[in-house]
Parts: sequence; structure tokens; C-alpha cells
Amino acid sequence: MPYLTEHAVRLEPPSKYERFRRENGKFGEGINAIWGITADGKVELQALRFDAKRYSVEDVREWLKEHGYENATIEPAEEEFSTGVDTDAVEREALLIEAGDYPDKGVTITEESLQQMAESGVGAPVIVEHRPTLVLGWISELWRKGKQLWGKLRLKPHANQLIEESGVRGLSVGLARTENGYQLREVSLTATPRVTNAQIFGTEPPQLYIVCANNAIGDDAMEIRNIAVEQQPNVEQLRAELKAAQEHAAQLEARVKEMAQQLEFAQSQLVRHAVQRIVEKYQREGKFTPAAAERATQLLLHLAQAYPQHIIQFSEDTATELPEVVRAAIALFEALPTHPNKPAVRTVSLDDAALAERKQELAAALRAKGFTFAASGELPDELVQIAANLKEVQS
Repeated sequence: MPYLTEHAVRLEPPSKYERFRRENGKFGEGINAIWGITADGKVELQALRFDAKRYSVEDVREWLKEHGYENATIEPAEEEFSTGVDTDAVEREALLIEAGDYPDKGVTITEESLQQMAESGVGAPVIVEHRPTLVLGWISELWRKGKQLWGKLRLKPHANQLIEESGVRGLSVGLARTENGYQLREVSLTATPRVTNAQIFGTEPPQLYIVCANNAIGDDAMEIRNIAVEQQPNVEQLRAELKAAQEHAAQLEARVKEMAQQLEFAQSQLVRHAVQRIVEKYQREGKFTPAAAERATQLLLHLAQAYPQHIIQFSEDTATELPEVVRAAIALFEALPTHPNKPAVRTVSLDDAALAERKQELAAALRAKGFTFAASGELPDELVQIAANLKEVQS
């Protein structure tokens, strides 16, 4: 896209860079540099801008050849602006600015300042809200009338129609500081002028909002930049605090996860203990054989996946308001038949003396019953042991 006031020469694609910085007069009067800054902070010459009022396209071509950029492409300034030739343009006169003090901007405009603007501001663009993305036209003529600076705005036909239809006629000028005063850089159409009568083509002279710039950077922008520099340490501190808070949050999250795992394990152990209590209860009542106890344990553990707290209540003999499936399990266990428990058998061990004594007693008792013995006349040790056990159980 051609620029209105400058011939443009692109040396590097802008997509390589994250930020851009302009340096006016870097390579001579009217030869301005556009620096590209990469993500890692590297600064490169991205483009050149040549003042179209000072240099023709041929002048630019010769300069590029002398400085080793002969292969670069030149984008000439827009023809209608550089020459002012546009038969369809609509010209309107407007009061641009008045001499006086503007303390909120730290600016004092004198009649000499107005004269400097009139001498250097011809060709400045007419844009919208100080945004160069929409160019309405340019200033084709400037003159000072006492303490007022007047200009002839040469508007594109569609821009003039837009102004007429929208009714937006407020004006604002953009100035650049110079060594000797101020230079008019642009005139903007605005819907919010500083005073209500700041209207383009108005019946009363407008008092205009002033944007003062230093090397194309306005006072507001400079102030914002200074604030940003001053606040940089605070921003870095906030970033450090945010990082520490994120690390602390990660530690808390890990701790919560660990505690959740511990709680889950404790809950599972509590439920397993409750299941064991239920099974042991019915085993004591003789309702569960070992095989039935194993099956009942599996059933209760399966139910515990959906009703852990109710299974714990079940183990505590709290059968009120239990889920139907748990009540059904209770009813099933209660309906099982009772199996008698086998009496416990204790085995008695005898030493040699006790065994010999038992042999004599048992032999005498057997003979009295009419039993006879082998030639040895002695009873087997195993038979004596069985008899001793039986006697111990009876006792």
C-alpha cells in the first residue's frame, strides 16, 4: 500500500519482527529508517522512507544503488498526494488551529509557530481519529491569518460524502515537535472534539484538540511509555509473585491428590473391615460354610462399590433406611439355614511314664471286658493315645 508523503523501500519482510521503531533523518534529511526488532531483541533495518517532496523516484533509485540496495523495490508515494492532481477531489476550507496556550499538553502556539506549520505542513494527510489506516484526503494549501492557521482540505469524493452523511465534523490536528517549533503532521476528523464547536466547516471557528508529537511520538504516547518504564519493575515483581503462586498451587494440588488417595485407601479398608464383620457374624450363627462365606464376601464387596456407607451401617446392625438391594442381601443371609458347629477336639500328648500307666489301666479294663491280647501282652501306643484323648474330652 503506497504512502501519501513518502517513497517506501522494503528491505526485509515485516513478518520477521515483533516490534518496529522509526528513526527520522537517519541517513540524511528526509531519509528515514524503519527498524525491525525480533523476538530475541535483534535490531535490523527493515525499510526506508524517502520524503516525496525532497526526492523523486529516480533520486531514490540512485541513492539505493550507491548504498548497495540496487535490488530493492521502490513503492512510490501516492500519485494524487505527491502531485496534488485529482480532478474529482472536493476542496473545503477549515480553520485548523489558533495561537494560544494549551497547558494540558505543555504547548504554547505562537504566530511564528503557525507560520512554520504553514510552510512545512502542505501535503499532510487528513485521517480519522489520528489513525492512518483510513485516509480521507490531504492538505493542499495552508496559510496563516493573524492568530489562526487555515487550510484547504482536498477530500476524496467518497470521504466528503461520508462526512456530509455522518454529520461528524469535529477536527483535531497532530503536531510534531521540531528544534524551532512545531510541524503539522496530520489533521483528523473526530466525533469527540475537545469543545462542542470544534466542527469542520462550522459557522464558528473551532478550537481543536492538539496531539503534539516528538519524532512522530505524541505527548500522550510518551507519557504512556514513561509510565510503562516506571512500572516495569512492578510488573516483573508481579510476574515473580504469580510464578511463586502457581508453584504453590501446584504443590497444594499434589498434596490434595495425595490426601485424596489416602482417604480412598482408608475408605476401602473401612468397607473391607465392615464386610469381614458381617461375614464373621453369620459364620458365628452357623449360616455360612467356608465356601458360602467366600461368596458372601464377594457379594458385599461388589455392593460396597455403589453403597459403601450403607455396607458400613449393615455391619453395625443399622438396617434402617438402607437401599433395597442391601436389604435384599440381609434378607437372603437371614433366610439361610443354620449349620451346627463341630465341637473342637483337643489332642493330649503323654510322656513315657504316663503312657505306661495308661497302658496298664487300659489293659486291665479290657481284660475285665473279656478281651485277650497278643503274645507280647502289651497294647499299641496309638490305641492308648486315642483312649487318653477320649477320656480327656469326656472330662
